[in-house]
Amino acid sequence: MKNKLYILYVLTIVSLLTSSCEKFLEKDPLGQIAQDEFFNSETNANAAVIGIYRTMMNSYSFGQSLVIVPEFSAMHVRHSAVFPEYENFTTHKIQAVNPWISNMWQAIYTTVNAANQVIEEVPLMDETLIPEEKKNSFVGEAKFIRALNYFFLVRAFNKAPLKLNYTKEGDDIDVPESSKEELYAQIVKDLTEAIAGLPEENPNTGDASRGRASHWAAKALLAKVLLYQAEMTGDYNKVADLASEVISSGQYALVSDYSTIWTTQNTNEAIFELQFDDQATNPLAGVANDNSSVLFFAKDSTILDLYQEQDKRKDFTVAKGSNGNYFMGKFPNFSPASQNLTVIRLAELLLIHAEAQARVDNGVSQAAYSSLKTVQDRAGTTAPIAEYSDLETFITAVQEEKERELMFEGETWFDFKRTGLALKKYDNLTDENFLLYPIPSGQIDLGTGLTQNPGY
Repeated sequence: MKNKLYILYVLTIVSLLTSSCEKFLEKDPLGQIAQDEFFNSETNANAAVIGIYRTMMNSYSFGQSLVIVPEFSAMHVRHSAVFPEYENFTTHKIQAVNPWISNMWQAIYTTVNAANQVIEEVPLMDETLIPEEKKNSFVGEAKFIRALNYFFLVRAFNKAPLKLNYTKEGDDIDVPESSKEELYAQIVKDLTEAIAGLPEENPNTGDASRGRASHWAAKALLAKVLLYQAEMTGDYNKVADLASEVISSGQYALVSDYSTIWTTQNTNEAIFELQFDDQATNPLAGVANDNSSVLFFAKDSTILDLYQEQDKRKDFTVAKGSNGNYFMGKFPNFSPASQNLTVIRLAELLLIHAEAQARVDNGVSQAAYSSLKTVQDRAGTTAPIAEYSDLETFITAVQEEKERELMFEGETWFDFKRTGLALKKYDNLTDENFLLYPIPSGQIDLGTGLTQNPGY
């Protein structure tokens, strides 16, 4: 099994490194270089970092499953063939043998292992081969990506092995499971160190300024992580402060036309955006539109009912297609499927700040309302502050605004799960144990001491 995991990782890296992604990534045939000769130049170190991003572009990772599976859980989408392994997420009756649970788990650890390699190897490189600031930057990118992937794991499964060392052939991979608290502590540590290692002034230009982890992207992701961790710590001050810092940094701005976030890509609103192109295509975009290859639809016209009639996001987000079907409008570039994936953007930070600031102020303060209002203003759905009678009403309103704003972006399920709103929103979700996904049975069968989540 150890060798199988290692071979899977090597084949993934070789395949991804030799594919083309010319938006900002140079193509080098580095997959053929022996391991002990790889980290011998800044060029190769950069290629290893690029390899981490590329592990996230396949259909088991952010290229499809890590986005679409939570959208099934949020009851926003359906499969063209009512495919049971996906539909089980919609009914909240998932089995531990569900192949997508296993696929996502393994894809995440492939990325984690690639990140671990850079985190271990780059600091050991001789200073004559690479400047210190480049070392810090590359390691910072790797820690950002490792944190991003563990963040999905902890939100989905609540516990997982915390693997922080690079696995080479013959290595022991029997890592015990870590608790939610331990996982969040490591994610925060990674992002804090990424912030320190990544330069405040982004050295990248063009697509790479949005497509590679940056100082401000790390701060934005840390604000989001701390919002989830506050469920345990109760500390919303850091969330509000970090979100406010990103918002007021001048690095980002809401675009006036909501649709252009996806029709033009890498806009001023994008904080981190995974880059696809005509050769390195987006697996989800290719099967999410009104064409012969379609697999994933918007659930039905009830998704439109979540939006007010005048909401400017409505018609773009939920597109009417042929045969009475509705489609996810946020994947317009599908032939070829060059659609980028916006992982985190300014509108989400505004809504994170709105909730956190209200919790800090223990009420609907002007500062909290202002952040919500900014998002609503663009949508054309602004409600007066007096409409929010108390803190609970306001927080629910923020969650529902997030659902509309981030529809089909893989966030609603986790957000509703975090606040307990999921138990109120989904009639078929009657057991809070099913707010978590089951640990893949194949991982438990490895005998490393990994235990199943309650209820499965």
